[in-house]
Amino acid sequence: MILPGHIAAAFIASKALRVPTRGAMAASMCPDMIDKPIRWLTRITPNDRIPAHSLLFWGATTYLAGHLAGRSFAKGWAVGYGVHLLCDEVNAHFNPGRIYPWWPFKRYTYHTGPTGLRSSLGDFSKTSLLLEATLAILGIALWWRSGGGRFITTR
Repeated sequence: MILPGHIAAAFIASKALRVPTRGAMAASMCPDMIDKPIRWLTRITPNDRIPAHSLLFWGATTYLAGHLAGRSFAKGWAVGYGVHLLCDEVNAHFNPGRIYPWWPFKRYTYHTGPTGLRSSLGDFSKTSLLLEATLAILGIALWWRSGGGRFITTR
Protein backbone atom coordinates (compact mmCIF):
# COMPACT_ATOMS: atom_id res chain seq x y z
CA MET A 1 0.00 0.00 0.00
CA ILE A 2 1.15 3.55 -0.58
CA LEU A 3 0.62 6.95 1.03
CA PRO A 4 -3.10 7.65 0.31
CA GLY A 5 -4.25 4.20 1.43
CA HIS A 6 -2.22 4.20 4.64
CA ILE A 7 -3.40 7.66 5.64
CA ALA A 8 -7.03 6.91 4.79
CA ALA A 9 -6.99 3.56 6.61
CA ALA A 10 -5.51 5.15 9.75
CA PHE A 11 -8.08 7.94 9.67
CA ILE A 12 -10.98 5.50 9.20
CA ALA A 13 -9.70 3.21 11.98
CA SER A 14 -9.15 6.10 14.39
CA LYS A 15 -12.72 7.26 13.91
CA ALA A 16 -14.17 3.74 14.11
CA LEU A 17 -12.21 2.86 17.25
CA ARG A 18 -12.51 6.34 18.80
CA VAL A 19 -8.81 6.83 19.39
CA PRO A 20 -6.89 10.06 18.90
CA THR A 21 -6.54 10.81 15.20
CA ARG A 22 -3.22 12.61 15.73
CA GLY A 23 -1.53 9.48 16.99
CA ALA A 24 -3.02 7.30 14.26
CA MET A 25 -2.07 9.72 11.50
CA ALA A 26 1.45 10.16 12.87
CA ALA A 27 1.98 6.40 12.94
CA SER A 28 0.34 5.69 9.60
CA MET A 29 3.54 6.27 7.65
CA CYS A 30 6.15 5.46 10.30
CA PRO A 31 7.13 1.99 9.02
CA ASP A 32 7.69 3.34 5.51
CA MET A 33 9.58 6.40 6.74
CA ILE A 34 12.07 4.03 8.39
CA ASP A 35 12.25 1.05 6.03
CA LYS A 36 12.14 2.66 2.61
CA PRO A 37 15.13 5.01 3.10
CA ILE A 38 17.16 2.17 4.65
CA ARG A 39 16.55 -0.04 1.61
CA TRP A 40 16.53 2.58 -1.12
CA LEU A 41 19.54 4.59 0.05
CA THR A 42 21.81 2.05 1.76
CA ARG A 43 20.70 -1.33 0.36
CA ILE A 44 21.60 -2.98 3.70
CA THR A 45 18.26 -4.81 3.96
CA PRO A 46 16.85 -7.32 1.46
CA ASN A 47 13.71 -5.27 0.91
CA ASP A 48 11.83 -2.16 2.03
CA ARG A 49 9.82 -3.85 4.79
CA ILE A 50 12.53 -4.57 7.36
CA PRO A 51 12.95 -3.67 10.24
CA ALA A 52 9.97 -1.38 10.97
CA HIS A 53 7.28 -3.58 9.41
CA SER A 54 7.50 -5.89 12.42
CA LEU A 55 5.65 -6.46 15.66
CA LEU A 56 8.85 -5.61 17.54
CA PHE A 57 8.94 -2.09 16.08
CA TRP A 58 5.18 -1.67 16.48
CA GLY A 59 5.47 -2.41 20.20
CA ALA A 60 8.65 -0.40 20.72
CA THR A 61 7.37 2.70 18.93
CA THR A 62 4.00 2.51 20.70
CA TYR A 63 5.81 2.37 24.03
CA LEU A 64 7.98 5.31 23.00
CA ALA A 65 4.94 7.28 21.81
CA GLY A 66 3.27 6.74 25.18
CA HIS A 67 6.38 7.76 27.04
CA LEU A 68 6.90 10.92 24.97
CA ALA A 69 3.36 12.03 24.14
CA GLY A 70 1.12 10.31 26.66
CA ARG A 71 -1.16 7.33 26.86
CA SER A 72 -3.97 8.77 24.75
CA PHE A 73 -1.63 9.59 21.85
CA ALA A 74 -0.10 6.11 22.16
CA LYS A 75 -3.53 4.49 21.70
CA GLY A 76 -3.90 6.33 18.41
CA TRP A 77 -0.32 5.45 17.49
CA ALA A 78 -0.93 1.74 18.15
CA VAL A 79 -4.00 1.80 15.90
CA GLY A 80 -2.33 3.74 13.08
CA TYR A 81 0.80 1.56 13.10
CA GLY A 82 -1.22 -1.64 13.34
CA VAL A 83 -3.47 -0.60 10.46
CA HIS A 84 -0.37 0.14 8.38
CA LEU A 85 0.93 -3.39 8.96
CA LEU A 86 -2.50 -4.89 8.29
CA CYS A 87 -2.89 -2.97 5.02
CA ASP A 88 0.55 -4.08 3.85
CA GLU A 89 -0.23 -7.69 4.74
CA VAL A 90 -3.52 -7.58 2.80
CA ASN A 91 -1.75 -5.86 -0.09
CA ALA A 92 0.95 -8.56 -0.13
CA HIS A 93 -1.66 -11.01 -1.40
CA PHE A 94 -2.02 -8.95 -4.60
CA ASN A 95 1.63 -7.99 -5.18
CA PRO A 96 5.13 -9.39 -4.82
CA GLY A 97 6.58 -9.07 -1.36
CA ARG A 98 5.16 -9.35 2.11
CA ILE A 99 5.74 -8.23 5.65
CA TYR A 100 7.82 -10.08 8.20
CA PRO A 101 5.94 -9.62 11.50
CA TRP A 102 8.19 -11.80 13.65
CA TRP A 103 11.46 -10.29 12.41
CA PRO A 104 14.13 -10.69 13.92
CA PHE A 105 12.88 -13.69 15.92
CA LYS A 106 11.88 -15.84 12.96
CA ARG A 107 13.86 -16.74 9.85
CA TYR A 108 12.18 -15.86 6.59
CA THR A 109 12.88 -16.29 2.91
CA TYR A 110 12.91 -12.63 2.00
CA HIS A 111 11.45 -11.14 -1.13
CA THR A 112 14.19 -9.05 -2.74
CA GLY A 113 12.25 -5.88 -2.97
CA PRO A 114 12.32 -2.55 -4.72
CA THR A 115 15.32 -0.28 -4.66
CA GLY A 116 13.48 2.99 -5.15
CA LEU A 117 10.14 4.68 -5.66
CA ARG A 118 9.91 3.83 -9.34
CA SER A 119 10.53 0.11 -8.85
CA SER A 120 8.28 0.11 -5.79
CA LEU A 121 5.32 1.57 -7.69
CA GLY A 122 5.94 -0.95 -10.47
CA ASP A 123 5.14 -3.78 -8.04
CA PHE A 124 1.48 -2.79 -7.64
CA SER A 125 -1.25 -4.79 -9.38
CA LYS A 126 -4.51 -3.31 -10.68
CA THR A 127 -6.37 -4.97 -7.78
CA SER A 128 -4.02 -3.33 -5.32
CA LEU A 129 -4.46 0.09 -6.89
CA LEU A 130 -8.26 -0.36 -6.85
CA LEU A 131 -8.09 -1.20 -3.13
CA GLU A 132 -5.91 1.86 -2.57
CA ALA A 133 -8.35 4.13 -4.45
CA THR A 134 -11.34 2.71 -2.57
CA LEU A 135 -9.70 3.31 0.81
CA ALA A 136 -8.70 6.84 -0.21
CA ILE A 137 -12.24 7.67 -1.38
CA LEU A 138 -13.77 6.25 1.82
CA GLY A 139 -11.27 8.19 3.92
CA ILE A 140 -12.01 11.45 2.10
CA ALA A 141 -15.76 10.87 2.43
CA LEU A 142 -15.45 10.22 6.18
CA TRP A 143 -13.17 13.22 6.59
CA TRP A 144 -15.65 15.43 4.71
CA ARG A 145 -18.60 14.05 6.70
CA SER A 146 -16.78 14.64 9.99
CA GLY A 147 -16.21 18.31 9.26
CA GLY A 148 -13.52 18.32 6.56
CA GLY A 149 -10.38 20.27 7.33
CA ARG A 150 -10.53 19.45 11.02
CA PHE A 151 -9.29 15.87 10.73
CA ILE A 152 -6.27 16.47 12.95
CA THR A 153 -8.10 16.63 16.25
CA THR A 154 -7.62 15.03 19.62
CA ARG A 155 -10.54 12.67 19.01
